[in-house]
Amino acid sequence: MTEKAGKKKRLGKRLIPYLFVLPAFVLHFTVVTFPSLSSLHLSLYDWNLIGSRKWVGLENYAKIFTKEAGVGEAVVHNLIWMAIFMIVPIVLGAVVAVLISRVKKGQMFFRTAFFMPYVISSAVVGKIWTALMNPYYGVNQIFANMGLEKLSQMKWLGDPKIALYSVAFVDNWHFWGFIMVLFLSALQQVDPTLYEAARVDGANAFQEFRYISIPGIRQTIAFLFLMIIMWSFLTFDYVYVMTNGGPAGSTEILATLIYKEAFVKYHAGYASALCVLQCFLCIGVYFLNVVIRKKGGIDEED
Repeated sequence: MTEKAGKKKRLGKRLIPYLFVLPAFVLHFTVVTFPSLSSLHLSLYDWNLIGSRKWVGLENYAKIFTKEAGVGEAVVHNLIWMAIFMIVPIVLGAVVAVLISRVKKGQMFFRTAFFMPYVISSAVVGKIWTALMNPYYGVNQIFANMGLEKLSQMKWLGDPKIALYSVAFVDNWHFWGFIMVLFLSALQQVDPTLYEAARVDGANAFQEFRYISIPGIRQTIAFLFLMIIMWSFLTFDYVYVMTNGGPAGSTEILATLIYKEAFVKYHAGYASALCVLQCFLCIGVYFLNVVIRKKGGIDEED
């Protein structure tokens, strides 16, 4: 074999791994990277999705920071949503996962029952709970029959002060079972001898949960924090189905604002600028989360 042929053979061996990766790379570039770059480019234009584009430079970005745009309120609502979902489903899922892990018989029934809402379509869940939260029937009628007058008069989706929390409650009802299943899987990786040793030392259930279960699943908790940050800025379905951003913009979030600007008002350029803002917010909060995790020792190997 000549030296030239040997070089070609070695080069071919080096290229083989890249050929396996190439289909995934092409798919990712086509579906994710190229549309993202197109949105960044489109954000510099004024376009109504029909006519020709008009170059406006950074004008769309300047509009974002005006008070009339309502972007600040939408970002605040996203942050509130993120705070809710970084606390309620995490705590609820962890506690229930620990309780179910101690069940010897019928554990699969409870796991299935709690996980079942997650498999239902978000649009279907939103419509069902919209009907249940109707002020003239549904849960209000149940509260009235129970003699709870104040609760029976609540306008769950019509009061600007509680509408966002009502929608978040529905999303949490749909979502927390998924968190619980992840925690159950993580708990199965915790060495059971640690619990046995703790019981020998006289530890109670709460101490086992605090000093064994939580440290044992901390990597899963860190992963869920990261994913919830992303999901909180990308959430759309429940708000759109249940309130469409109302009443009076009290549930407006970035995703619904982008949708309205692009497909209701036909401001495609401005909507693209909002998408860029949404992307940078996710990146910024992600790196903040990484710094906090490192300082708290969450990313350290056991």
